[in-house]
Formats: sequence, C-alpha cells, structure tokens
Amino acid sequence: MKPKILIIGSTGKLGVKLLNYSKINKINIFCITGYKNTNLLNLQKKKYNVRNYFKLSEKKEIYKFKLFLTKYKIDIIYFLDYGYKSLIYLNIFLKNNSNSLIAIANKEMIIAGGENLINKINKSKNTLIPLDSEHFSLINTKINNKELKKIYITASGGPFYFKKNVDLKKVKLNQVLAHPKWKMGLNNSIDSSNFINKILEIYELSILFNINLNKIDFLINQNAYIHSIVVSKHNIISINCFDNDMLITLIAPLLKYYPNIDLKHKKTFLDYKILKLEKFKDKRFKINKYLTILKKLTPQQQISFMILNNIAQKKYISGEIKYNSILDFIMTNLKNIKTPIKFTSINDRLKFIDSINSNYENYY
Repeated sequence: MKPKILIIGSTGKLGVKLLNYSKINKINIFCITGYKNTNLLNLQKKKYNVRNYFKLSEKKEIYKFKLFLTKYKIDIIYFLDYGYKSLIYLNIFLKNNSNSLIAIANKEMIIAGGENLINKINKSKNTLIPLDSEHFSLINTKINNKELKKIYITASGGPFYFKKNVDLKKVKLNQVLAHPKWKMGLNNSIDSSNFINKILEIYELSILFNINLNKIDFLINQNAYIHSIVVSKHNIISINCFDNDMLITLIAPLLKYYPNIDLKHKKTFLDYKILKLEKFKDKRFKINKYLTILKKLTPQQQISFMILNNIAQKKYISGEIKYNSILDFIMTNLKNIKTPIKFTSINDRLKFIDSINSNYENYY
C-alpha cells in the first residue's frame, strides 16, 4: 500500500527539491501546503498531480487544513517551512495519528515545542526524524548525557567568516544573503550569516537528545562535510560526515516505504581533503560576546530568544536597526520578558509565544 505523504512548505527550497525527486522516482504526494507563493502552489498541484493542497496564508484554508488533519491517516508528514506556527498543525496531527514518520526541518517548531513536544511524539507512538544535517547525522548514534563529554555541530562560516577584511558594521543586505554554499530563504540566510542559526541548532540538539547545553558547542568546517562530532567521557571520538546535499536527509523518511529508490549519491565515499576543522574565534561576530550567556538560557528564555530574533530580522530588513545590532537588540529585550516557571503542555508554550508577539505585533 502506498503511503500518504504530506509536505508542509512545498513552495520553499526544500519542498521544491523533494517534489522534483518524488516525481522522478514515481512517488505520489497526497497533500501539499504553501503560504504566500500561491502561484507556485497551483503549479505544483498540476505538475505533480496532487489532489489535496492548502494555501495557509488564508484563514478559510487554515480551517480546512485543520479539518483535513483530523480526517486522514498520514504516513509521512514533512515540515519544510519556517516559524513556530506549524506547531499548531503538528499538535492536531499527534491527536489523530500514530506510527507515522514526522520529518522536521523547522527548528523553530522544535524549540517552541521543547520537551512537551518530544514527549507527546513518543507517547503517540510516532517517530521524529530531524532533517537539519547536524541533527540528522546523530540519529543512529547512541547518545547518553551521562556518558557524553562533548558534542559539536559544525558551521560552514557563511558569507563573512572566511572574508576577514569585511567590516560587519558596513555590510549590505545583498552581502548578508549571499551564502557561498547554498541558497536559503531570507530568515535562514540572515541567521546563517551571523551564526544565530548555530545557537538555535544547539537548543534544538539539546531538546532532541536531552543533552545539557554546556556540553554542546560548534566548530567551523568550511566545506560542510563534517556535520557532528561526539566525544564520550572516555575520550572516544565519533565524527559524522556526509556530502552536503539535503536530499540525503529528505529521502530518509521515504526509505521505509521505498527501500529501492535511487539515492543519486555518486561522490567519493570519504573525501579526506575536506575534513579540516577549526575553532570559532572571529571577534567580529557579536555571537562571541553573548555565547556564554546564550548557553545558559532556560527553555522559556530560548523561546524568547527565537521570537526576538525574528522580530530583530524584521527591524533589520526595514532599516530600523543595523545588521551588527541584531544580537544587541535581542539580548536587551530578552531581559524585559517575564518567563513562566514551567510549561506543562504545548498549548502553554503557544500562549507564551502569543504573549511575546502581542508586545511586538507591529513587527512579527
């Protein structure tokens, strides 16, 4: 029996890649969703012969999609969008589905949902597959916080790290968005340029594998071939590498139902030339100033940091703050947010996020 596959965020970079691959391999997609790019969503519906599709920028479509999630048993659900709001859809999904694969490339959802989300996925007998390459590289590694000395994820360096003569106080938006390795959406490109994405990924890793924040750090691997390094308390080191191709992670959930599909990876099994690592030590980046503090934030503060980052991005794009002031804005406002002592449910977390957004509704 063919699986029912749902792609949330089909009009983004990853969604387009997954749909193209599915068509080549004759994999039927049951449902797709998009947001603002409704023209592309309509084209995808026709090109890939998708019967169910929803434009989640419209209230009526959101309502219909929520009903859809209660009506059908979905075997694989992909979250390839951006932002915490899809946590609402996942919360509905978990009430009506079990033994499904939940593939998430949306780190904001995981940070927003935290341990409440992980517990709910486990209790509902669903399986989470993180699609960020760093976290995906660890899914077959037995990680125990007590047995762990250190765990590293890697960063490629973005558009500025290896250009030491660039003054970050003077960079323009087109420079910020010009990632040397890959094309990403606006938000992810900004996060990658100033290393905020690594902080968010550290939070995500801590949640996914129940690891103390003080045991997690990041290193620079310019070629993005090494994705994670695990150091046990006995100093046994495991290095997880694979080609920098998101198809590797996107295909993984499909293998349960299509074990013989063409993986399309024909590069050298191990490329020794691109294993070079270096410690992050560039003082131009504001992340240096706040790194110690950021690795001590509570789950509530981590959510606040994530939301304030989105607000800061909006302010930067509109010209209200400068690029090199993004982190200063976040950290200044982080002090002013009163956080609850504990979250008891996903709904608690969503209400907390709404309370933050209500104070910054003009920007988010």
